[in-house]
Amino acid sequence: VEEKSGELVWNAAAFNEDGELSKSFVTIQDPTSENCAQCHGLVHVDSLTPLVLEGCTPDQWSTITTGQIFSPQRMSDSGMNLPEKETLGRSWDIHAERVLECTSCHYALNNPTYYQELSEDRPAHLIFDPRRIDLGEYLNRPLHEFAKGSSAQGTLASELDNTLRRCESCHSTEVTHDWLPYKDTHMTALSCESCHVPQMYSSSRQFMDWTIIQTDGTPRSVCRGVAQEGDTFSTAYITGFEPVLLPLDNGDGTTSLAPHNLITTWFWVYGDPERPVPLRDLQAVWLDGDQYYADIMQLFDANGDGALDEMELVIDSDAKEALIAAHLEARGLENPRIQGEVQPYSIHHDVATGDWATKECNACHGDESRVTAALQLSSYTPGGVLPTFVGGSVAAGGGELVENEDGTLFFQPLTSEQSLYVLGHDNVTWVDWLGALLFVGTLAGVVVHGGLRYWAMRRNPPHEPRLRRVYMYGVYERLWHWLQTAAIMLLIFTGLVIHKPSLFGVFSFRGVVLVHNVLAAILVINAALSLFYHLVSGEIQQFLPRPRGFFDQAIEQTLFYIRGIFKGDEHPFEKTKDRKLNPLQQMTYFGILNVLLPLQVVTGILMWGVQRWPDVAAR
Repeated sequence: VEEKSGELVWNAAAFNEDGELSKSFVTIQDPTSENCAQCHGLVHVDSLTPLVLEGCTPDQWSTITTGQIFSPQRMSDSGMNLPEKETLGRSWDIHAERVLECTSCHYALNNPTYYQELSEDRPAHLIFDPRRIDLGEYLNRPLHEFAKGSSAQGTLASELDNTLRRCESCHSTEVTHDWLPYKDTHMTALSCESCHVPQMYSSSRQFMDWTIIQTDGTPRSVCRGVAQEGDTFSTAYITGFEPVLLPLDNGDGTTSLAPHNLITTWFWVYGDPERPVPLRDLQAVWLDGDQYYADIMQLFDANGDGALDEMELVIDSDAKEALIAAHLEARGLENPRIQGEVQPYSIHHDVATGDWATKECNACHGDESRVTAALQLSSYTPGGVLPTFVGGSVAAGGGELVENEDGTLFFQPLTSEQSLYVLGHDNVTWVDWLGALLFVGTLAGVVVHGGLRYWAMRRNPPHEPRLRRVYMYGVYERLWHWLQTAAIMLLIFTGLVIHKPSLFGVFSFRGVVLVHNVLAAILVINAALSLFYHLVSGEIQQFLPRPRGFFDQAIEQTLFYIRGIFKGDEHPFEKTKDRKLNPLQQMTYFGILNVLLPLQVVTGILMWGVQRWPDVAAR
């Protein structure tokens, strides 16, 4: 066909006398991205024509459900009304900018250029099978089965899930992500899109309310990411939105967080088993021609102006719900009731790179974590019915629904539901309180005891003691002791920064993690060398309590600290080079060296080793 004067006209020369297409017009080629756009979403490859979003309509299915736009054009050159548009120097999708087509990843499954035999079909002794389908056979009969991934909304051709080229098929994180601490851990918990699709700059569907019908016979639909509409959608102020991160099934039994849009739908159902009320019945119970029935107007028209605005056309009371339910029952629909569901839509396009991707550790490791950023579902809940996630969705769950006092409904991701613990964001409340109480209690004990000693000294001036110089501690003992003290104090501080980074914004989270790991290595090495020294020199005996008379001596030492030290009594045990520790000090060191230090080392190694031994750490 050819277009003439705005009309499509048949080209008669393209057909033979039998009405069949001439062979010269039959050409076989890969479909272009524009071909895919006819059904899937907005694709724009013309760099000279500014990209414009025509509207939040179902014509571009992938765009309306996810906000995805596949275009090499820079956002600043587009025709869309975006916030701070002049600063948006990135393209809509880096892959489109680098001249990739849809078929670069979503290729025909029998294309010999891309064909990869499944591991279960490949002989066990082969890593790669070079045998391919004949090119002529492929050109004669290319499959219309395209490689696809696994998305929350995709239920068709599930046998083809995860057959396409994934990010790791082309990109090596070993080369590009050496700057990222705990790289393997991040790659396991997060999909590439979690950081490389941090923001959607287009609008998408937010919710559909099928419980009411507008005068044109359609339900209400609301789009997110549109702050203010103009005379036409091309002049609308489009703010975009931040996708919510949900666990997505990777197809191998594991999940990783991936960006999603959530579309919530409310609708009437009836009968048992329940079925959605047909649109024709909804139109029949709401509309008399192009006007609402009188009883509906009387109940819904709160301001009495003879028209229903958006605030009034909502089922927000039992009376409104009962009226519509009665109308439906009058049409023979048994037990009509409102139901709501949330459908996640996975986002895999609009990929950014460089400074446009999420790279700051504080984006996730802090109180305002990207991992738990909430997403608004709707501004109201019809009939007060909270929706549920669509059954069978591979991204369902991972959080809870939260309804504000004004009726706004949000989805709040929870790391506890996602089997994640995000350093700097998550904490165990009772452990925090226990640690705080132990710290404050120890500090208070030192201050009170020291204050009482000072007060006692002022009341009872000390006598002049006989002094003699004793070289109590050797050079190495002093060195390892003060090095260990400094390492422990700095470990406490850096650990506190990692645990509560929002309180220490001046410090780099990544840098503090690195310093913490280095200090931990110093602590362990210093402890090991100290153990060797004390074993070889025999100084280890200083730390070992002797059973004979130990409890009596410990009680005597305790009474001295409670009473005698304030009276100026002599110390019950003279400190000598061969006996530097009293019974209480021996008991304290015994617990520190045999319980606390090993526990600290083991837990620290597990946290550090999650990068090296993820399976062990997961247990």
